[in-house]
This record gives sequence, structure tokens and C-alpha cells, in this order.
Amino acid sequence: MANKDWYKLTFLIDSDSEEIIIWKLNELGIFSFSFEYLINNENKKEVSIWLPVDDWGESSRYGFEKIISKLLNINAPENQFFDWSIIKEEDWLTSWKKYCAPELVGNHFLILPCWINLNKKFKNKKIIKIDPGAAFGTGSHPSTYLCLEKMENILFSDKKILDIGSGSGILSVAARLLGAKEVCAVDNDYLAINSTKSNFQLNFGDLNNLNTYLGSFNEVILKNQLEQFDFVLCNILAEVIKGMIPNIYKCLRNNGEVIFSGILNSQKDEIIKKLNQHDLKLLDVSTRKDWACISAQKASNPT
Repeated sequence: MANKDWYKLTFLIDSDSEEIIIWKLNELGIFSFSFEYLINNENKKEVSIWLPVDDWGESSRYGFEKIISKLLNINAPENQFFDWSIIKEEDWLTSWKKYCAPELVGNHFLILPCWINLNKKFKNKKIIKIDPGAAFGTGSHPSTYLCLEKMENILFSDKKILDIGSGSGILSVAARLLGAKEVCAVDNDYLAINSTKSNFQLNFGDLNNLNTYLGSFNEVILKNQLEQFDFVLCNILAEVIKGMIPNIYKCLRNNGEVIFSGILNSQKDEIIKKLNQHDLKLLDVSTRKDWACISAQKASNPT
């Protein structure tokens, strides 16, 4: 198969615009992107987006610029805001590695990109090997960090876990490392499901104790009658979370718990209100940078 060339589009955003960009890219079916903090300006981030040349002609690129410009309410001339370059397939595949490095999370986890050898000083950590591919995170994003930090203080032994929006499978792997007896991973993108399976295999050598489901959460839950989960892990966008809360309640066992992440601090009160409306008792809220992680419990006798 011939190698493909890729467009790399870069532009700067205010840090608090990250979530709306992620939302729009997902809505457009674009999953190859990254966000990088600027060393000299913590209020700005550089967005990099990779798009296959064969699929993105001049009119498509111009239309995409218009969408982003409207989203960010850009005043500067577009030709001074967007930077397009072309890279080769092999360069595209290796360029991801510069965004990935071993990362300590909480007190116990080490996220280890699969091409990096483990330093002996980390041998006592719970190692999550990850091959992020081109679309999914490695744990560095605050929302994923918060989720893992919360998980390490929970007893998952012999528990049944549901991972909604599994992406790279990092939370599914973490749950299994912590002793979960069964992990069900749901994602609406087949690349994510493939990535979840690949990383699960990378860490455990097989796919035992993992079940994957392709499709939207609300559809998958109803179609497969998934229920009686001890824990639900949900690291996605707040706007999506709101529509899932009623069915998350239904698929939890009594006293089961849910961990929500991917929520901006400015959105957490709205999510908490929604939880209260559906008999999910607030347990804890933790924050990192602009992001919040919320844990809640299904009451055994809802009022």
C-alpha cells in the first residue's frame, strides 16, 4: 500500500477553548489532533490537526478554516492564523512520539508509551503500557489524570466495570490492573474500539475479561441490556454526559458508583444538579487546571 501524505494544520487558542475544539473535531469525525501548552504562555495552547491529503482538497480546507474561525470568533486574517504544512506518512506516524513520554499519575500509576523501556526506578509502579496511535490520549490530559487519580484509591477487586468513551482503553487497562473481574468498554468510534483492544492486549497478553461495544452509549446499553455494574467510568465531554445520566443510573447496581471526568470547572454545578435529579448522590469533586472530576453513588433506596 502506498504511503499517504498528510496536512498538518496548526493554530493557537486560548486554553479555555480546548473543550469546544475537541467537541467540534469529534462532531466532524476528526480524531487525529493534539494540544500542547506553550512554555512561555500558559494561557495559550497550540492545536495540531492531521488530515489526509487525499480527503482534504482546497475547498474542504477553506471550509474547515471557516468553521474554526466562527467557533473561536477570530478577528485576525485567516492567513495569519492557520498554518498548513504537508508531512509524509512515516513522519506522521513517528511525530506522535514527541508528544508522549512516561508520566507518573497519582501515587501508583505510570503511563508508559510502548516504545520506551521501563526505568528500573519505576518497577514498583502500576504500569499502563499505551500505544496511543494517532487519535487517543496517553493520560497527560487533566481529565484523564483526574480519573486515574480517583481510581487508584478505589477497591476494584472482583468488580464489574463499564468504561464509556474508552478511547485508547487507558481506563479499562487501569481497572483491570486494579483487579476488576470484568471490563465492558463502549465507544462510538471503531478506531477507539480497536485501540482499546490493542492496548488491553499490550498490557495483559490477551483480551480476557474485556468486552467491547461499538456505538453510542444509550443505544448500546439498551440493545445489550448491560446492567448491574459496580463502577462506571465516563471521561467524555460534559454536554454528552448530561444525556447519559438517566441510563447510567439504570446500569449501576444499588450503591454502585460513577466517576465523571472531561468536565470544565464552569460546568460542574450543572452536572451535579443533573445527578441530584436522578438520585445519584454526590461523593466527591476534584479539580486539576480547568477541569473537574465528579464521583457519585446510586442510592439503594432513592427518594
